[in-house]
Amino acid sequence: MATVDAAKVRNVGIVGHGGCGKTMLIEHILHATGKTNRIGSIESGNTVGDYLEEEIEHGHTVSMKLMHVDWDGGRVHLIDHPGYLDFIGELASSAAILDAMVIVIDATSGPRAGTDAAMDYAKKYNVPRALFLNKLDHENVDYDAAVAQIQAAYGSACVPLVIPDGTGSELSEVVNIITGSSDKLADRIDSLKAAMLDTVAEADDELIEKYLEEGELSAEDFRRGLKTGIKNGTIIPILAGSAIKEIGIKELLSLVLEDFPSPLERCIVAHNGANSDVEVAPSPDAPFLGQVFRSVVDPYAGQLTLFRVLTGTLKSDSEFFNVSTGTKERTGKIVMLCGKEQTQVDSVGPGDLAAMTKLKKTHFGDTIGALGSELQLPRIELPESIVKRAITAKSRADEEKIGEALNRIAEEDPTFTHYRDTETNEHIIKGMGEIQLDVMLERMKSKYHVEAETHIPKVAYKETIKGNSDVRGKHKKQSGGHGQYGDVKLRLSPNERGGGYKFVDSVVGGVVPRQYIPHVDKGAQEALKRGVIAGYPVVDIVVELYFGSYHDVDSSEMAFKIAASHAINEGVKQARPCLIEPIVEIAVTVPTEFMGDINGDMSGRRGRIIGMDSAGPGREVIRAHVPEAEILRYSTDLRSMTQGLGSYTYKSSRYEEVPEHIAQQLISAHEKEKSSGD
Repeated sequence: MATVDAAKVRNVGIVGHGGCGKTMLIEHILHATGKTNRIGSIESGNTVGDYLEEEIEHGHTVSMKLMHVDWDGGRVHLIDHPGYLDFIGELASSAAILDAMVIVIDATSGPRAGTDAAMDYAKKYNVPRALFLNKLDHENVDYDAAVAQIQAAYGSACVPLVIPDGTGSELSEVVNIITGSSDKLADRIDSLKAAMLDTVAEADDELIEKYLEEGELSAEDFRRGLKTGIKNGTIIPILAGSAIKEIGIKELLSLVLEDFPSPLERCIVAHNGANSDVEVAPSPDAPFLGQVFRSVVDPYAGQLTLFRVLTGTLKSDSEFFNVSTGTKERTGKIVMLCGKEQTQVDSVGPGDLAAMTKLKKTHFGDTIGALGSELQLPRIELPESIVKRAITAKSRADEEKIGEALNRIAEEDPTFTHYRDTETNEHIIKGMGEIQLDVMLERMKSKYHVEAETHIPKVAYKETIKGNSDVRGKHKKQSGGHGQYGDVKLRLSPNERGGGYKFVDSVVGGVVPRQYIPHVDKGAQEALKRGVIAGYPVVDIVVELYFGSYHDVDSSEMAFKIAASHAINEGVKQARPCLIEPIVEIAVTVPTEFMGDINGDMSGRRGRIIGMDSAGPGREVIRAHVPEAEILRYSTDLRSMTQGLGSYTYKSSRYEEVPEHIAQQLISAHEKEKSSGD
């Protein structure tokens, strides 16, 4: 593969809401630039990007893919991202290493939740972006109305850079208002260009002065201002076209190569060994510095570690230093990817996205550099996984393999996690959404030959007391030889919420010998852990041992443990026991028109609204406290209520008492299970 000057390399993420046409846009970019000689389709399952079995099955992208094209003397690296919010971790893991984003918007539906997420990540990491209004060839599409909708959502920084010639099936081309010409559209071109003058001039201090003095800008100044505005985010150009008709693609590529910043213009800030910020100037000749943003298990090549070169050059079959782990590794083969196709290269430089094979100690987010490097790049931040299920293997053979399979999947997608819940004793998997978890199960079956099933996880209810009790627990048994004897008197009282368990030794006069008191404590804790009224652990309780009796021969550690257990079981029942449940604080972001539906639904889930905030034009964030038990399927429900336009996050807040009618249902279910077990 030919080497390309780093100044002519561009590194671009293709992002947007699911179904807006990202994969097909890339498919046609590859075709229009001569990278491929045939055009695949989603329906046929033969696109360059969506080649995974689960992608062909579901008809949409589920993991990021790398592609690249050489065009007009430059090289454009493309990352195709999934659009559904269940896979937002793919964008989160790559946003920090992108030099630019092209955010694709379906002209027939306008901005949606995935568009908002892309804009948010671009803003978070100061990534220059352009918007590509796709599907202009569809009937009843109003270009001006679509542009107005975008500007209403994201502000006046969004400015149209092209004008379509024709609409619907009559769409023939789009004309760039700066570099193109059209007698038919001349008046509109002049009008749009004039409307952009203020925005372009304001991008550069020198230009604004010149514009105020002369009242106009030369073509060269206009282009300079546009490029500066794109780089600093004050201008977000809107391009448009039809991916499947390959209209607007060359205009998009021209913008990317001519007006998006090159990797050599990137501001790189790293931490040195003294943990101070250091600004690193990108250059092919500087010491190598890069970052890993993905691991992929390829069925043929084994594990591929995807990385971005920030500065310097990395050669194949050389060594590098993993600064994050403090270990040295060999590169082995370095390949550039175009979907599943791999092209081995001798070296990679600034802006290049590539993969290394068979690395053992290098993982997601690691900083990699030249030998002896101490520069550490900021860790890549990922959103917290919010949807969880309990998972069980379908067979004993799968039980032995399920842990390793889940570990491998988590290595590929760091937003996917699994763990053993010690409170419910269930194996839990967590992800960003129901669709993601379904795909992970399919992948586990097809790639690792492990079958499992999932169900809604148990809620970690707990028991506590609201009153006091004073009880005696006595264990006396005679069965020939030494008997068993233990006798304790306990006072139970509530501890503060979240205060946990507290044991108080108030014994005087040796009525309970010192060697047995720790076993009274242990017996009480074991009984509380088993639960009393519904089988859930009893928490936030003070247990005071204040009296008892013993037998010189028959008393033992076990006898006092059993006696304490009897006292706890009786004492909790006398101390006004109740159930408490975990409460979470949820933040639901939705278009304004869905606020009434969300508020009503939240009330039906026993939620309490605690506030509402604007999330930008036309979107609101509703904050509420709601029982965790009521949102275990909220991902699916919210998607249904908002036509896929809503999103949410939540965090644990506290425990509160369960309403009486729900508590009785839980207690009855426990008693029924207990009696059937007996």
